Amino acid sequence: MFKIILILLFFTLSIFSRNISLNEINNYPKSIAKDFYIWQYLQQPWVSKENAEFVFKQVSRSTPKLRKALKRRGGIQQLKSKSCKILSIPAIMKTQSIKCVKSNLTPKRVTFLDGAVLRKLIVHFKKIDKDLTLLLMAIYYSQDIEKTLYSNPEIYLDIFLNSGSKFRKSKKINKILSKRFIQKLVIHSKKFEKFVENIIAYPTRFAPLKKALLNLEPSKKMTNRTLFTLAFNLIKNGQDKRAVKFFKFAKQNGWFQIYKDMATFWLYLTTKNKQYLQELLKSWDINIYTLYAREELKRDFPSNILSHTNFYKFKSTFTPNINPNNPFDWIKVKREINKFKKNQNQLIDFANMFKNIEHIGIHFYILERGFKFKKQSFPTPYRKYLSKLSIYDQAQIYALARQESKFIPSVVSTSYALGMMQIMPFLVKDIAKRKGEKIELEAMFNPIKNLEYSIFHLQTLKKQFISPLFIAYAYNGGGGFTRRMLKSGMFSKGKYEPFLSMETVSFSETRKYGKKVLANYVVYRRLLNKPISLHHLLSDLTQPTKSDFIRKRK
Repeated sequence: MFKIILILLFFTLSIFSRNISLNEINNYPKSIAKDFYIWQYLQQPWVSKENAEFVFKQVSRSTPKLRKALKRRGGIQQLKSKSCKILSIPAIMKTQSIKCVKSNLTPKRVTFLDGAVLRKLIVHFKKIDKDLTLLLMAIYYSQDIEKTLYSNPEIYLDIFLNSGSKFRKSKKINKILSKRFIQKLVIHSKKFEKFVENIIAYPTRFAPLKKALLNLEPSKKMTNRTLFTLAFNLIKNGQDKRAVKFFKFAKQNGWFQIYKDMATFWLYLTTKNKQYLQELLKSWDINIYTLYAREELKRDFPSNILSHTNFYKFKSTFTPNINPNNPFDWIKVKREINKFKKNQNQLIDFANMFKNIEHIGIHFYILERGFKFKKQSFPTPYRKYLSKLSIYDQAQIYALARQESKFIPSVVSTSYALGMMQIMPFLVKDIAKRKGEKIELEAMFNPIKNLEYSIFHLQTLKKQFISPLFIAYAYNGGGGFTRRMLKSGMFSKGKYEPFLSMETVSFSETRKYGKKVLANYVVYRRLLNKPISLHHLLSDLTQPTKSDFIRKRK
């Protein structure tokens, strides 16, 4: 046992060689960056339980990582995220707080209770809380769940989203819902969005519910994501004409430009009307849909790109006292940006204060906001550190960095991904071990070191994936996820491929990320004087010999 403790102590010290003190933590402003340092502080084995609990009170956002680290130091007080304790069934029936009752009788817990217990709870709470009683009755009664929950269909969504996977797959929940009932679910737009995405995400599950979704018509109560998900479900079921209704609705009611462009593009694909391509030329956003339209119609490349024209020749008369590698200095800059966000001219003036090589990421970040994103930034910093790489790799690095951080060196994400390339701590440790060097996680705020590690990681990904899109998927969602996706049969040849596969990647974050990185890659290939056609990249996706080393070669 003593040997194990020594090994763990050595392992911790080898990763976090710098002693992070309580005084240092106290001096940092409350932020995600401070949370990152608190997390590191809690890794240190000499931190007492009292100090661990004291520092945890300063956390901006409690995460599983932080709670796990606190628990290792013996701290438990702050782990009580709920105001109510976990109660036994008899205690639940005695408590006076309905809030505590509901926090205990969650849909997941209720599904595990036997019939006798459910009957007692129904009788006890029947005159106390209607919604809770309906939840209990929905699980207990053998009658159709629609009849039980007809007056409050939102509870059906709560049960589906918050019960265990086994219960979700049962005939009680996974059944063909009537058109009237499912239309009532639509009203609860955010929960319905999650409901739909959960159903569609699993190709081999929820067949009855997928069938029920085919009966829906577009509605203003539906979010853009719901409209698109339902449209792609229709296309997969051979109902292209009905999908067109959803795309038209999304185009007319979409708030963000990317959703309007996405709807317009799919209207072109499903109708073959080139007028929709003409409409995409009018969009200010640079994305795969607008780039595709420009190529298809043989039009010029977008002209609203902010890049490095004569940038290195510019000598700024003023250099702000901001260290771009310091996450807390970056917080100061963001606070100033928020002061100017309603004044375009002030933002542009503020951006020009940072117009120097040291602050290049900050400059373009602010400038893009000054132009309200109607002009979009594609800087190419640190070229001399990338000069030994192929143009393919340089463009891939820039495409990823632009999406990860907008080239801000000291960004910290809520999951503690670090620096310009947003490298996760576990990956930093793994790369350091493989390179045979000790490193502090703070080193990732140095853009050059961050690039070194990301290039190392990129070389590993290139042994499995060729396409910049698949590399992007692996960078964001993980290599394992991307391998499973390709082996599942996605990105095979078909009527709307590779677009349909790109729009139905199961992880929504990875799905959006991949499309954005692919557009970035096309732009950067042009900026690096070795242009490549988006059409060419897209055609490669359904050909394993040109896109990956995972699928079988014919």
